[in-house]
Parts: sequence; C-alpha cells; structure tokens
Amino acid sequence: MFDQAKLAVVAYAEVSGDTGSSTLTNSGIATTRLGLGTYQLSLPNGSATAPQLLQQFSDRDLIFVQPLGASFPVAATAVNDLDTTNKLVYLGTSATTAVNCSFSVLILRTVTPPALGGPA
Repeated sequence: MFDQAKLAVVAYAEVSGDTGSSTLTNSGIATTRLGLGTYQLSLPNGSATAPQLLQQFSDRDLIFVQPLGASFPVAATAVNDLDTTNKLVYLGTSATTAVNCSFSVLILRTVTPPALGGPA
C-alpha cells in the first residue's frame, strides 16, 4: 500500500564526505559538514506556510541516506525532528566511531494532510 502514502520528492542531493558540499541537487537543498561524520541538510523555507502551499506536510518527512564509495561498511542515521527545514545526517562505522563518507540523500513528504485529533 505504498502508493496510498502519496509521497512527493522534496529534495535529493549527492554530498561530498570531505567537504559537505552537494552536487546533483534539486529544490534548493544546501548541505554542510559540521564535524567528523556529521552533516546538516538545509531545505529552503520561503515562509512558515510554504510546506502547506506546496501540499507537502513537513511533520512526516521520510529520509533515505545511502553511503557512497566506502571500502568498509558505513551506517547512516538521519535525524528528522530537528525542524521543518534542517535535518542532520550521522555517518559511522559503529555507534561510537564517526567517519566522513560521501552519500546520497532523498527526502520524501506526504501530500496527505495530517489527521486532526484522534479516533472518535
């Protein structure tokens, strides 16, 4: 039932692990390396109502991160709840060993409005 989620692509990018710079982007996404294995993804935000005007509701982002070109296993974690325009990505060989690694990222949002209230 994946198609019932009505997902729309918000942004994608390919990010350099060494510099945090992004290539092959869309939607004005900007990326920054904050420190070893830590990257910030910044989505454009024209106004507080921009996500609703685009019919994309930012409370339920779905973020896919794929490490690229590593010669060893790299795990990726995306933090979605930073706010509606900024997300964090952590890369490492374990929970305690951060590494810089190039990666691609895809951010999806639903076009279905959030439910108001709980079940009746």
